[in-house]
Amino acid sequence: MISCIVLCLDEAACIEQVLQDLHKQEYGQPYELLLADGGSTDGTQELARPYARIVNCERGKARQMNQAAAEAKGDILFFVHADMHLSPSTFSAIHACIYEHGYDGGGFANEFDTHNQKIKQLGTLMNLRLLDKREQSDKGIFYGDNGIFVRRTVFEQLGGFREIPIMEDYDFSLRMKQHFRVLRIASPKIVVSARRHIKAGFVKTRLQWVLIRKLYQWGVSPAFLAKWYRDIR
Repeated sequence: MISCIVLCLDEAACIEQVLQDLHKQEYGQPYELLLADGGSTDGTQELARPYARIVNCERGKARQMNQAAAEAKGDILFFVHADMHLSPSTFSAIHACIYEHGYDGGGFANEFDTHNQKIKQLGTLMNLRLLDKREQSDKGIFYGDNGIFVRRTVFEQLGGFREIPIMEDYDFSLRMKQHFRVLRIASPKIVVSARRHIKAGFVKTRLQWVLIRKLYQWGVSPAFLAKWYRDIR
């Protein structure tokens, strides 16, 4: 069984779309949908209730994902953001990765719903990838917008997500890659919203991503880094 955990907080504008995508999966095995809600007050839960089991969680991405994972029944955990669009073959690709090819987890290639070429080009320039244009996911390092999936046993061995206010996905991915076999699924891609780039600015957003990752690697406190990166709806 795949347990798909949708991470959200005040996502009434888009929650039905991602849940409808998940209900359209062309997948012949059991699955369940859980909404890891961090205390929405905009009607998100009411919109989601016909599609998913609601798990009321303490606010914070890592806490929400860990608490929903504890409630999940599946042997594969798949973590999804509320602003994603998913292909009907997404679950089948995860199943093949783990049960047919023997991987322990991974993530998907992604693209943005608008301005994709511009955003990707900025990422290439700001990460100085002029010769080696591989993204982090090409190297087996995944963020939340890659749709991280993992065997439950592996998730438990790793102790879940570290409950830090930012970079919890990056940290988990590094630990998963270090100890287990991971794969980047090239197709189907996950489509993610460009809303942060549009509202906060394209250059500013990409620069934030680069600097936050570098500073985290250099040991700067996640609590300090989180102040630079506010939620955008």
